[in-house]
Amino acid sequence: MAHHIEGSRNSCALHGALQVIGAIEGAVPVIHSTAGCGMQHHLGITRLNAGNDTFGGPSVSSSNISQKHIVFGGGSRLREQLKNTVKIIQGELYVIVTGCSTEMVGDDIPAMTKEGREQDFPVIYANTPGFRGDVHQGYQLTIKALIEQLPKLGKVAEPVSDSIVNIWGIVPQQDPFWFGNLEEIGRLLETVGLKPNLLFGNGQGLAAWQQVPEAVLNLVVSVWGETPAQLLEERYGTPALVLDALPVGRASGRMLQAVTERLHLDTRRAERVIQDEENRLTNHLAALADTYYRSGFQREFALVGESAQVAGFSEFLAGTLGMIPRLLIMTDNPPDHARETLYSYVTSFVEGYGTELFFSEDHGEITDRLRSSSAELVLGSALEKEVAFEMGVPFLELSFPLVERVVLNRCTVGYRGAITLLEDVGSALLAASGHRIQEA
Repeated sequence: MAHHIEGSRNSCALHGALQVIGAIEGAVPVIHSTAGCGMQHHLGITRLNAGNDTFGGPSVSSSNISQKHIVFGGGSRLREQLKNTVKIIQGELYVIVTGCSTEMVGDDIPAMTKEGREQDFPVIYANTPGFRGDVHQGYQLTIKALIEQLPKLGKVAEPVSDSIVNIWGIVPQQDPFWFGNLEEIGRLLETVGLKPNLLFGNGQGLAAWQQVPEAVLNLVVSVWGETPAQLLEERYGTPALVLDALPVGRASGRMLQAVTERLHLDTRRAERVIQDEENRLTNHLAALADTYYRSGFQREFALVGESAQVAGFSEFLAGTLGMIPRLLIMTDNPPDHARETLYSYVTSFVEGYGTELFFSEDHGEITDRLRSSSAELVLGSALEKEVAFEMGVPFLELSFPLVERVVLNRCTVGYRGAITLLEDVGSALLAASGHRIQEA
């Protein structure tokens, strides 16, 4: 019997495309769809992304097609909108992204794009109707369009060095800590002599994307980075290194060791970096020890979020912080082959805990599983706050959507991200325990 999905947090492919384009400096999206598509993205994504929203919402151009265009075709409307967008919004690249309505009526988007180029508009297109998948498929489809169409716009940048590493798999906004996470992974790569190509965020524009073919390695930090890496390997022969999860804490050392071995870098340099970073983390753990034992931090926890987040966070919380993983729920609907890999990876560090692992994007099902668990701490999105309150346990927002936190440049990966998790989890537990300063 079919079951509707209640309160999915994965949105649609068009919204994933908008998140990709919005995170590239100089790139301007042009939505070819109905007016509601852009508005739904603003209200359902950007306003639920840890306070990380532009004043009044992002400037997004849209053809805003009507019933007339659906019946007779919206090509003329797109032609008009593209010309107006180029006049009004300054950009280095304009990306036409399509919604369900224009894809169903068969508007010839490649022809419209070609026409724009013939008028010297720097424009490409991505077919991103919602029926092609969710926000993660939108991320993949848009990156594919950029990789395949960008070189046609002009000269590809000359090779900078043989040490560039592209980072794939962190979906802007869908990971509320995306900007800080990319920077922290980049910082760690720099410590061993590499040049990270972050591709998204401040300062990441078309120059970064034109360097993609010159990379010596594609680093994949979630299942959603596998498709871009495979495409680049086919087109340019660039090898890929696929991580099992987002690297948090000591898993970051394994990442650096794997990169060092793959690229035949100086192993002694990597060992020194790892030792220094782990010493710093150990010092923070020692500083927390008294509070940890006095306040009873060793709790059974439930964690709800994207697969790479859940795998990375739970390994750190269980393996380093000594907490007990009771329930893990991955919400991003990874493909079957990835589920098997994730299950094997998580099993390697939760065996013996009686941990339950589920894949679900259904808010109703997630709520029921949390309610029936014995979790003493819930880590998840704003959607899990109510059931955590009902269970009477501490709660911490860590995954999308976030509505009660402001995140600008914090990270939850690497060694610095591990310290962030120590602070956030510890603060949530202390706040819930009702500690107060006793007056003398």
